[in-house]
Amino acid sequence: YASNVTPTCTGVNGGTASGPFGFNRQQFRTLAVPVERYVLATRGTFDLTDNIGAFVEGTFVKTSSSRAIEPFALDSSDIIPSGLIPIETLVNGVAVLNPLVPGPIAAAAVDEDGDGLRDILFARRLTEVGTRSSESTRDFFRTVVGLEGKLFNNRFSWDVSYNYGQTTESQTSNGQVNVLNFRSALAGVPDVNDVNNNGSTTDVVCADPVARALGCVPINVFGQGSITPEALRYINAEGSYNVKITQQVASANLSGSLIDLPAGPLGIAVGAEYRKETSREDLDALTNAGLNAGNALPDTRGSFNVKEAFAEVNVPILADMAFFHSLNLRAAGRISDYSTVGSVKTYSLGADWAPIEAVRFRGTYARATRAPNIGELFTGPSQTFPSGLADPCEGITLTTTGALADRCRAATGVATNLAANGGTFTLTQADQQGISGFNSGNPNLDAERSRSITAGVVINPRSIAALRNLVLSADYYNIKVSDSIVSAPRQFILNQCYQQGVAEFCNLITRRAAATGSNSAGSLEFIDAPLVNGGALKVEGIDFVAAYRTGLGGLLPGWNANARLAWTHILDAYVVPSPGAPKDPFDGEIGTAKDRVNGTIAVSNSKVGLSFTGTWISRSYEDDQFLAQRGLDDDAISVPSRFYLDSQVTFTPTKQYELFLGVDNLLDTKAPVILSGTTFNTTGSDTAADVYDIFGRRYYAGVRLRF
Repeated sequence: YASNVTPTCTGVNGGTASGPFGFNRQQFRTLAVPVERYVLATRGTFDLTDNIGAFVEGTFVKTSSSRAIEPFALDSSDIIPSGLIPIETLVNGVAVLNPLVPGPIAAAAVDEDGDGLRDILFARRLTEVGTRSSESTRDFFRTVVGLEGKLFNNRFSWDVSYNYGQTTESQTSNGQVNVLNFRSALAGVPDVNDVNNNGSTTDVVCADPVARALGCVPINVFGQGSITPEALRYINAEGSYNVKITQQVASANLSGSLIDLPAGPLGIAVGAEYRKETSREDLDALTNAGLNAGNALPDTRGSFNVKEAFAEVNVPILADMAFFHSLNLRAAGRISDYSTVGSVKTYSLGADWAPIEAVRFRGTYARATRAPNIGELFTGPSQTFPSGLADPCEGITLTTTGALADRCRAATGVATNLAANGGTFTLTQADQQGISGFNSGNPNLDAERSRSITAGVVINPRSIAALRNLVLSADYYNIKVSDSIVSAPRQFILNQCYQQGVAEFCNLITRRAAATGSNSAGSLEFIDAPLVNGGALKVEGIDFVAAYRTGLGGLLPGWNANARLAWTHILDAYVVPSPGAPKDPFDGEIGTAKDRVNGTIAVSNSKVGLSFTGTWISRSYEDDQFLAQRGLDDDAISVPSRFYLDSQVTFTPTKQYELFLGVDNLLDTKAPVILSGTTFNTTGSDTAADVYDIFGRRYYAGVRLRF
């Protein structure tokens, strides 16, 4: 192995880390990037008649951001899949050593792949290339025009509108390398014939004459700072990413009171909508082909439209009777016709019953759907290199009995492997590391479907003077999603094919027909994982809310106080990641804590306001699947609870001006440390940065103007 001088890296928590090849995998990471955002929003209304008005809305948002992370950590397998880089080139049938290779490394190198040329593997951080940086600009604009009005003596309201929205994004990036150019630059030979016409016969040139004609410059990867500026220009790969998303919506709505029933007005709402969405993502050619030392990523283009109609009704059944202060029934339905998944129907049924004014019970049963988006439908194959897979065929022999062995022996290339290894199917380390595959969308996806049940009670003891402004509520919810859009785990695909004989999974697997480079015949080459409708999800829990408001006239004349406390407790939550897979519970894991409490206390008068908002997250645990793979109990690794407190003060000298000052994370609560390499660790942060505050105490101020 060859590496440059190992740099020392100080992490965000003061630690240092070196990778397996003597270089830092994570030299530094930025946890937040600078963002500039400009927002312009406007709305206008115009009275055309006494009952008809026109309205127009417009929004424009421009966002610019940039980021920089550590220089690319290049491994020789990024240049050649086997990772074996020849340090010799055949010239007129003679193996010629690359003069840039240090003598001790050349002396220790051997022919690893049987082509007669000595090979090395190397890894180094490309500090000479500089940081991997990107700059992006996103523009969003939306406009709405429409008419609205009243009908039938103001019993009904109506509106019609047209909405057009567009988002464009342009991103450029640097810090990656052109794999083809790098491969050519690594094959250097002595310029004994002065082919570059510089008058010297002792310098080094690229061995391939075609590459030389295209500007190839030999590259020296041995030692820090060894790569010349000329070589850097040759291997540099600038990336680009461009996106355009549009949405058009035409809608019409009518709502109001149809008739007056003894218990109150019968409310209805009906409407129709047409929506069309388009999306386009374009990447540079090197990224498309996976030739910038990263995975191959495709361009995506697609569109769909949907026509919808809905109706809602609220029926007052009883009112002002013994045990029936009020009883109302609700129903809603929607029919949607998608150009992609066809017609789907959703509906909900609900009721609320107040036996007395202070107590109200409520409940809802609903069926809903989610149609696949453009990315899920039309994204082309994106290459990935999964790790940790176990080939079910490894170790079978010519005489092994059983269906699994029969299926393995029938696979392409396995017979060749058996013959080459004395009748036993044998895999090498390169075979295990050489598995690739493609993730992709699926134009045949159907809609996801859900069933939800909610039931709750609201208590407002208005008859007790001291408690008339107290509102207490408790709601139970149970939500199940079926036919969720997922991609099957690759180990599951292998097991379903070879152990269960499911043909549709076998069709996703490609084995090498013959030995290729350092990979054996019959070894796994590709395991594809397109999206399918096969997952499931359940979340069950209880929400508690308490709210209270009161005047402080006795203590502070003109002041009011408000308090609100919300507690969510998860009873059960799990996913089924693929068809036939067991449940994977996630309640209590990091990011979905069993208990979460939010509370706000605020006092204000007409000029000044002060508020405190607290958030408490209960103790949370590492992913149970991650722990099980390591023989650990579900509660073996956990992080303690956390409490965050924010505060804000506002000053409103006039109705047109408002000043505000605030402090987030007032107590400077630190995020819990989560080990690198675990499920929820965000690279570079030593914690779950999407769950816990990583910045500490910080301040902000602003002004709001009203015209």
